Parts: sequence; C-alpha cells; structure tokens
Amino acid sequence: MSDMRDAILQMSEEKHISQDMVLETIKEFVKAAYKRKFGTDENVEISFSEDLSKMTVCARKIVVAEENYYNEVTEIPIDEAHELADNVEIGDSLMIPLDPQTFDRGAVQSAKQRAQQSFKDMQNNYTYSEFKNKEGEVIQCYVNSVNQSGDYHLNVGGGVEGILPVRNQSPRESFTTGESVKCYLEKVENPSQGRGGFRGRNKNDVRIILSRTSPELVRKFLELQVPEIYDHQIDIVKIVRQPGIRTKIAVKSNVHDLDPVGATVGLKGNRIQTIMTELDGEKIDVIQYDENPLVFISNALTPATVSKVLPIDLATKHAIAIVEDNQVGIAIGLSGVNVKLANQLCDWMIEVKTQAQFEEMEISQEARDKAEAIFAQGDEAFMQEDENKETHLTAQELGISEDETLFSDLSISRELVKKLEYHDVYTAEEFFDLTPEEVNAIGLTDEEKAEIASVIDVEEEQEEQFECPNCGTVLPAGTTHCPNCGVEFEFE
Repeated sequence: MSDMRDAILQMSEEKHISQDMVLETIKEFVKAAYKRKFGTDENVEISFSEDLSKMTVCARKIVVAEENYYNEVTEIPIDEAHELADNVEIGDSLMIPLDPQTFDRGAVQSAKQRAQQSFKDMQNNYTYSEFKNKEGEVIQCYVNSVNQSGDYHLNVGGGVEGILPVRNQSPRESFTTGESVKCYLEKVENPSQGRGGFRGRNKNDVRIILSRTSPELVRKFLELQVPEIYDHQIDIVKIVRQPGIRTKIAVKSNVHDLDPVGATVGLKGNRIQTIMTELDGEKIDVIQYDENPLVFISNALTPATVSKVLPIDLATKHAIAIVEDNQVGIAIGLSGVNVKLANQLCDWMIEVKTQAQFEEMEISQEARDKAEAIFAQGDEAFMQEDENKETHLTAQELGISEDETLFSDLSISRELVKKLEYHDVYTAEEFFDLTPEEVNAIGLTDEEKAEIASVIDVEEEQEEQFECPNCGTVLPAGTTHCPNCGVEFEFE
C-alpha cells in the first residue's frame, strides 16, 4: 500500500473527515501552489488513481500555430505538441503532466499552510457538532495534564481535549495523569464565535468546558442510579451544592405511597452512597419537599432535629428555626454550610436559635405571639395568613420620592397593584419609564393597561391645571396671570 494512500486514510480516520473531503482539500492545496507559480489555476487538473496510490497533476494547454504562440501557461506550439502526442491539430487541448515537486518552494509552503488550516477548520466543525449535542450530559474523560493555573486538560474522546477549569473543580478532588473522571459537559464554544472564556492549548481549538461542581452533575448521577427519578415517578425539585462539602436535594413523589426520600437513598443507603463515592465523599442530604415553607425549612435543616419553625416576616421570607442546644452546631453546620444550603434550597432567610436565644431576641411580644399562634394553629393557618396578608409600605420605606405617585394610592384594583409591585413597579413615574418590552414582560392584559391609562390621565389633568385663587377660574399650568380677573401669579 502506497505512502499516499496510508496518509489519506490516516488523516480521514484521525481527523474524522471523509475521504472525499481529504482528496478535495489536497486538490485545493495543489491548485493553490500551481496558481502561485503560474498565476492561474483555471487550466490545472488533478486526479487520483482508484486505489489512491498515485496523484496526477496536468496542465491543460491549447495547441496553437508557432506564430500565434503567446502564453506559455495556457498554450503550446504545434511543433512541441507533436513531440508529446501524435495526430494533434491546432485548436486541440493537450494535457501536459507536471511534477508538483518542481513548484516554487514558497508556493508549496503557502498552499500547505492553507490546506492545514482547511483540515483544522473541518476538524473543528466536526468536533463542535459532535460535542454540542452532548452539552448537559455526563461524559467519561481521561486526564492528560494540568497547567500552571491548575486547569486540567482531559481527553474527552477521539483525541479531542476538554478543559476542567479551577472554578469548576471540587476542593476535595485532585487527579493524576491517565485517571478516569466523569464530568458534566457544561459548554461547547466554537472559536469562530469569537467569545471569551477558557481556551484550549490553541486559541483556534473548539473549547469544551467541563465541570465537577455543577448541581446538574448530581442530577445526572441521580437519574442513572434511581429508576424512579429517570421515569419521573419522583421529581427533583431543587439541588444546591457547596462542592466538596455538602449537597442538598429536595424531592417529591408523583406516585401515591411512594416515599421519595427512601427511594432516592436506596436500601441501606446504597444508591446515594454510590453517588457520594462518585463525588469523592461529598455528603448528600435527600430532603422531602413540602409546599408549606415551615415544614420544608424544618426538613431542609437535616441532619439536625428542628423543634419548630417560626415565620418572622412573610414579606421578606424571614424565619427562625428553634432547636435544642445540642442541635445548634448540626443545624448551622461547619462554617455555616448547612444553614446556608437550607437558605438556598427553601429560598428563605433562616436563623437557627435555641428557645432561650429566641426569647432574648428584640422581637415585639405581639410579633412573637403571632408567630407562636401561627405555628400552633397549624399549616393551613399559616398558608391562609400568607395569602391574606397585605403589606402597605410607605414611599419612604420603598426609597421613593414624595413627588412620585404610588399605584397603591390610586383607584385601581388591588390585584393590579400587586401585579405591578411584584415586578418592582410601585409608581406611575416608574411605569412611564418602562420600555414596551418591559411592559410586555409584566403580562398586563388590555383591560389592565386601560385601567392604568385612565387613572394616570386623570392624574395628569390634575397636575396640568390649577385654579385662580382670586376668582376660581381653572387655568393651565404655567399661566402667569388670570385673564378673567387680571391677578398675576408667581411660581416657586
């Protein structure tokens, strides 16, 4: 088997490029060298033998009479043509074999660089297409090396290299060359996109960003280990992580009588233990989700035992978890990790206190009695309290100028006021400043827009007119004298 055939097959296999594309690229490479030498590539023809063992390069020239011979690149005199072939006549085309090795060295080198870049672009396109489809998946990688910044370069398959940046590494993990690592494929970037981020060894390489810290890595492990999660009998509500230290997972069941925590943890903890091993011993808490935030908060502080949870401020989602003295450290966790993750999981600000510490807090007796009463009345009372509570904040509390008009002071429905305030729009002036896109994002109906417009129009009319203090005539704002009684006005 010839060296050329070996090279073509090897390049096709290693670069994941079809043989036809390899051959076309070689042809383009030769044509570029020919053009560099002769100034045109319109009359060059390149072909390969059927077994790819031989490449033929020919220049197509027109046979002309001696006296009409002007262009040595595209023409050949009749006398020279007779030396190469019999029975040729003026006007015939003659294929003249060429030796590419006779081409100018600079031309060959330039064409070679272009061909190499073409191969590189084709390989990048293949790599990008293949791995872009794997974004969001867990892939098996092998450690190639680690650079001075601490970023790991990993073989993600087919000789393609991905990067595990320091920011995506668990602090408890380190790897050795050749070690097998399962990583979450976070992002694939094409160099042609011109975006920043972590780059490969070559700035023109496709960038494959891997992660060992993403909560999605844990989700994928759970889907593999827990069939009930994969089949959607159990839903993962939320995952929060302090990589290398602790992960909390909130789960709920879609099937009656199926314990979501027990199924996720597995018999004797075997399922969750397998995932902990994958994460090099990172602790994992599986928590029963509950729509009642008080119950959910209590569950989220596991492994601590919580005596009760008291809501302090429903508007700011502030609650206090009461625990026994020997449970404080467990509830808070090392460096506060446990309560921090519970905060993130429940989206509440949770304070951990003993009963004695709670009694010493500067909370009004009324607020304390109310919190105790809510807890004593049960979950339904809390939920009803949360639904019925209307918080009326003043302009000063909202940090709004007294000159601005609060929607809560205008005659529009409470539901519409709540809807606007949910999107941080408290005043008519703030509404005026919204772009059409921002107004659409609020999701106002045509009726609600009309309701706002009618109230603001009235307000504008009131602001643009005033009465003459002498005769009571209604005048436009800015009038300097009353045309009815002649009184002059001076505005401050």
